[in-house]
Amino acid sequence: MARRFLPLVLCVVAACGAKTPLDPGDSFDAGRPILPRDASVDLMEVDAAVCGGPCDDGNFCNGREICTVEGCVNLGIPACDDGDECTVDTCDPVGDICMNVRVDRDEDGDGLTGCGGDCDDGNPGVFPGAAEICDMVDQDCDGAFDEGTLSECRDCRRGCTIVDIPSETGGTWDNPDSELSGTEVGPDGSLVLGATRDENNFAWIANTRFGSVTKLDLQTGAQLGEYDSVLLGPGTNPPMPGEECDTEAGFGNCPSRTAVDLRGSVFVANRAFEDQATVTKIAGRIEDCIDRNGNGVIDTSSDLNADGLISRGGGEYLGQMDECLLWTVDVGGLGGIARGLAIDSDGFVWVGLFAAETAVKLHPDDGRVVRTVRLARRFERFQPYGAASASDGMVYFTEVATGRIVGVDSSSDLVTVRAEVPSLDCQGSYGIAIDDEDRVWLAGFICEAAYRYDPATDDWLEVSLPDAGGTRGIAADDRGFIYVASSHDFIRLGGPAGITLGPPVTRMTRFRAADGSDVTTFGTNADPLPGQGSVGIGLDDDRRVWLVNQDSGTATRLDPATGATREFPVGDTPYTYSDFTGYALRTFTMPSGFYRTVIEAPCPSGVTFERLEWDADVPPNTRLEVRMRAAPTRAALGAATWVGTFVSSPSDLTMAPGPVPIGNFLELELVLVSEDERTSPTVRDLSIQYLCPL
Repeated sequence: MARRFLPLVLCVVAACGAKTPLDPGDSFDAGRPILPRDASVDLMEVDAAVCGGPCDDGNFCNGREICTVEGCVNLGIPACDDGDECTVDTCDPVGDICMNVRVDRDEDGDGLTGCGGDCDDGNPGVFPGAAEICDMVDQDCDGAFDEGTLSECRDCRRGCTIVDIPSETGGTWDNPDSELSGTEVGPDGSLVLGATRDENNFAWIANTRFGSVTKLDLQTGAQLGEYDSVLLGPGTNPPMPGEECDTEAGFGNCPSRTAVDLRGSVFVANRAFEDQATVTKIAGRIEDCIDRNGNGVIDTSSDLNADGLISRGGGEYLGQMDECLLWTVDVGGLGGIARGLAIDSDGFVWVGLFAAETAVKLHPDDGRVVRTVRLARRFERFQPYGAASASDGMVYFTEVATGRIVGVDSSSDLVTVRAEVPSLDCQGSYGIAIDDEDRVWLAGFICEAAYRYDPATDDWLEVSLPDAGGTRGIAADDRGFIYVASSHDFIRLGGPAGITLGPPVTRMTRFRAADGSDVTTFGTNADPLPGQGSVGIGLDDDRRVWLVNQDSGTATRLDPATGATREFPVGDTPYTYSDFTGYALRTFTMPSGFYRTVIEAPCPSGVTFERLEWDADVPPNTRLEVRMRAAPTRAALGAATWVGTFVSSPSDLTMAPGPVPIGNFLELELVLVSEDERTSPTVRDLSIQYLCPL
C-alpha cells in the first residue's frame, strides 16, 4: 500500500546557493528528501552543509525528516488510516509500513453496525459464536435472540408451561379422558355443536305441599332424587312445607315454577304466599355439588335400593343435609309471591313477583340481584304469572287475569313490549311458551283456545281448541308443533260468561304453530290418559310429552307418534308448568353444548394458572364460554368452586372473573352457544398457560 504524507512547499539549497521552491506535485518516496524532478543534488552534502549532519532518524512511523534552509523539518506522521472501519490501522516501525488488519468489531460504540458479524461492538459478550442466554439479547449475532433458552411461554421464566388442548390432553376432542355433550368433532378435527344434542335427560317437578322438588329420569321415569325447595341459612330463613300451600293463605314455601339451565341445574321459585318469596338453585350434576361437610364425597339424595322411588327414610332423602342444594336467596319483600320463572339467553334468571308487580333478574352463580324491573305502569297493574325467554334476549311475562303480556329486553332490562289478547269472549291466560321464531304463545285457561303473538309484526293469532277443556301449560317443539295441557273438563252454563271448570282430566292438544291447523287431542273422555289434572307440559329430547298432574301427584309421559303412555309418581300436589325439562332453553333460547376435560400440572408447590387462549371461528349469534376450577388433587375437584365465565381470547386467569386458584389439577369446561339454531362456533384448539415456581 502506498504511503502518503502531507504536501509541503519547501526549497533546498542548490549548488549555487539559490533557493528552489518545491512544487506540490513533486514527491518523495519512503521519506527521501523532496527535490524538483530535474534536481541532481547530493543529499548528504546538502544535509552536511546546511544542517550539520543527516536529519532523517530512520524511523518511518514518526515521520520522515529533511534538511531545509530552516533546518531539519519533519514531514508528518504517515497516514495509515485506510478509511475502512472494520480494520485496525497501525504503523510498523520494523517493516517501515502501515498495517491494516481486519477485526470483528468496529469499536465505534454505536451498538448498531458490525464488522465480521459482530452485532453489538459495545457489549463484549456479544459476538459471532457466543453462547445464548435468556435475556432478550442476541448474543451470537444470528438475528434471533434467546434461541434454545426460552420457556414454552416464550419468556425467561423457568417452569412456565403451555398445555395445548386437545393435542396434549388425549390427542383428540373425543377421547376417554374428556366429556362431550351436545358437541361433536367435525371433519377437520374441530369441535362444533352437534347435530343431535346429548342433553340433560331429567325433569324437575315441584311438589307444592311437600316443599320439595323431585328429579325424574326422562328415559325411565324413575325418581333420581328429592330435594328441599329451600336451603335454610342465617340470611334466608323461609318457612318449611305445609298443607296451607294449596289454599294460598298459609305459610309454606309453596314451590311451583322450575327452570332448568344448560348444565341440568334447576332454579325453583317458592311462592311463600304470606311470607318471604325465595329462589333456590339445586345442582343437576354431582360435580357441581358442594362437599360442605368435608368428608370427601357428595352427600345427596339418590335411589339407593333402585326401586324408582325416593323414600323419606333409609338415607335416600337428606333434606337440609343435601350437598346439591347450592343456595337460596330472598326475592322482593314479604308477600311478594314469586311465580313466573325463566332463564334468559345470557343465562340470567328472571322471576316475576305477582303481588309486587315486578321482575327480578338474578345472577345464576350466586343468586344476587342484578336488576329489579317494574312491570306495572301508572294506572295499569300487571301481576306476572308465567315467564318464558326468547333467543333474541327478550323475556316475556303473562298475566293470568287479563291475557296481557309484557316483554323485557334483557340486554337493557327495559320493558319494550306490551300487548293484550284481542278477544272479546275470553280474556285470560295461563301458560306461556316461545316457538322457534321467537313468537309468544299463551294458553287461554278459561277459554278453549291458544293465542300467538308475533312481536315482529305486532299481530295475534287465535287457535280454537274444541273440547280441550281448561287449558293450562303450553310448549313448542322444533318441528313446528304447539302442545297444550288441559287440567279440567268444562261445564257450560249458559254461554261464555257461565263457563266453569268440570272434573279433573289429563289431556293434551297438539296443532301446528304456522297456522293453527292439524288440531289433535289426546286424552278424550272416551279415551282418557292416565293421571288427573295436568297443569304443566314439557318435552324431552325424543319429543315425548310430559304432563304434570296436580290432582293425582303423578307425571304422564305421552309419545304423540305412537300414542303410548306411562304414568309415574312424583310427590304431593305437583304444580309445575314452566320449562321443567330445559328443552325450551336448549332448543330455542340458548342452543348449546359443552366440552370438559382435566389438566394435570405437576409442581411441588402448585401452579398459578395464568392465561387462556383459543383458536376458533365465532360467527355472529354464537359465542364461547369457559369456566374452570382448580384443586391440589383430582379427587378434590368435585368440591372446588367454579371460576368464570371467561368469554374472550386471550383471557388473564389471574384477573376477574378469576383468579383461578393455585392447584395441580384444573377442570375446564368449554361451552359452545348458538342463538340462531343454525350457526355453530368452530374451535380448532385451546391452550392453558401456567407457572410452576422453581
